[in-house]
Amino acid sequence: MFEKFKSMTLAEKKEKFMQIKPYLIVLVIPIAFTLLLGEMFSPIFVENIPIAMYDMDQSAASRKVVAQFYDSPVLSITEDFSSVEEIKEKLLLGEIHGAILLPKDFGKDLNGKKGAKAVVFMDNTNFMYGNNVMSAVNTIFETVNAGVQMKYLEGSSLVPYQAEQSVYTLNLVDRVLYNPQVGYFYYLFPGLLSIFVQQAFLAASVPILVEEKNRLRYLPMELSREVIKVKMDLTIRRFLLITGFSIISTLACIKIAMAITGFPMRGNILVLILFQIVFLGAVTGMALVIASLFEQVAHAVQFTMFLTIPTFLACGFAWPEYMMAPGFAAVMKAVWPLYYYIIPVKDIMLKGADLALLMPYLTGGIIFAAFWIPIGLLLFGRKIKLIRMLHQ
Repeated sequence: MFEKFKSMTLAEKKEKFMQIKPYLIVLVIPIAFTLLLGEMFSPIFVENIPIAMYDMDQSAASRKVVAQFYDSPVLSITEDFSSVEEIKEKLLLGEIHGAILLPKDFGKDLNGKKGAKAVVFMDNTNFMYGNNVMSAVNTIFETVNAGVQMKYLEGSSLVPYQAEQSVYTLNLVDRVLYNPQVGYFYYLFPGLLSIFVQQAFLAASVPILVEEKNRLRYLPMELSREVIKVKMDLTIRRFLLITGFSIISTLACIKIAMAITGFPMRGNILVLILFQIVFLGAVTGMALVIASLFEQVAHAVQFTMFLTIPTFLACGFAWPEYMMAPGFAAVMKAVWPLYYYIIPVKDIMLKGADLALLMPYLTGGIIFAAFWIPIGLLLFGRKIKLIRMLHQ
């Protein structure tokens, strides 16, 4: 086979590559991006977030509080500041993501049980940093507050054990489910993988349809049904092959994510494959619609590329459906199928949701495909008929 490939002309090699290009796209592109993101987000814990400390009190009590911030694994105090203006400048430049200000008389108020206050500055333009800074600060100040209360009760003749029971009459125990590290990769990967699947499939399938439409343009109007059937069967086989390669690529992406970052795959992989088959069937209907609208492959591909961000933001993954404008979510579910795939992928991977719980999404995806595939075939067939009539 290698000798045969070497003997080919450059034009023959190029033609051979163009034949296998769609399959390479759906197989390689998601894997490549998963490797890139896996390496980028491999530290799944958000730690050592740079913050600043401004201790205006400089008392023994305030220094003890500052010491606890230095011991935090989540926060990293880069330097001590002597003015609020310096803090604001560093926040603006992005050199720190938060700052703690302990005002004058902080220690006095703390020891005197007068309600000592501290100010926390957070740069919440990055919500992952902001959430982790707030969580770490709350934990530290709750610990400090509990310590102060215990000393007060011990001073009221309670033994340490009784004081501890009085302080911790109500215990709040965190149980952060599904993404306990509050990390980027666990949150992003199911959504990004769904987008990789969608865009790779569109990038492979839409050019096939546009090129087939252009090839049929110059064929005679009295083209026999046998010839049409052969061409349709060939196109269907190519789409089935692309679907198979897409599923293989998805499985490889999940294995890579598990190996690099320890990403959990809690659900049944067969259920995920079922949703992907239905989703790709629904996307096939949209690919037929897109191919019927564009005459040139380049224009069709550019349009599919523009779909990445709008479909991701409007599918209910990044922004909750209930906060969208009235009727907007219903329209998006009617014109694009990502909603019926991306939410189940997240729930299967992170929550281990079974098919019974996800059945409304599966039903919605099947209905979408059953509606849009015939519509796409009708539009695509009419467009072919129209352009053939115009070029006779």
